[in-house]
Amino acid sequence: MNDRNIRLLNAKYLGTNSPTDVIAFDISGPGGYLCADVVICVDRARANAGIFNTSLRHELYLYAIHGILHLLGYRDRSARERKAMAIKSNRLLKSFLVK
Repeated sequence: MNDRNIRLLNAKYLGTNSPTDVIAFDISGPGGYLCADVVICVDRARANAGIFNTSLRHELYLYAIHGILHLLGYRDRSARERKAMAIKSNRLLKSFLVK
């Protein structure tokens, strides 16, 4: 997904007319199983890899984890929520990037 297309999704579904790094859509039905779409913006990942001196792979994994955590109920609206989510994201990210 590129900046333009994720901006359109962000505006349509979340009411924010700007690009974002990841959007998670919970499309689960009855039955208790999680079914979802996690949409990742490669343009944002590439730009942030340069800004934060990380790899594109690192950013893509981070966004996937972030989206999945939202689907599991984590929120990031307050500073406290962002901190808790960042700690969990970083722990999970380390396990994915270990070779």
